[in-house]
Amino acid sequence: MDKKYVTLFKDLAQATAASAESVMDYDRSQNDEKGLKTATIMRDDYQKLTDKIIDAGDAYVPNKDEVAKLLVGAMIQVNQIQDKINNLKKAMVGFQTHTIPKLQKILDEAKDDDDARNMANLSFILENNN
Repeated sequence: MDKKYVTLFKDLAQATAASAESVMDYDRSQNDEKGLKTATIMRDDYQKLTDKIIDAGDAYVPNKDEVAKLLVGAMIQVNQIQDKINNLKKAMVGFQTHTIPKLQKILDEAKDDDDARNMANLSFILENNN
């Protein structure tokens, strides 16, 4: 197996352990004992897999159980990346359709600093402030 895949699998296992750690933090904040227990088991499993890959070094080749864990880890990472992409797209659309046009209008129409402040004060109000 190519050394780059060994590195990829190690990084994947580490990232999945870190993701599980984040879920643990969330579960703690929600007092979700069952979720915390599940996330702790997941974190420990992926940390053990990370350690095994590190110990084996370039000679690492996953067994069937480890292939299943790596598959699940890859799916988790893809979902997290997709969520980040979706959030970045929402932010980009917000800047393009709301923030940039309002800032440009203030820049184009304000006569002085006081006028700019007044326009900004009126322009940057959230419509649904719940």
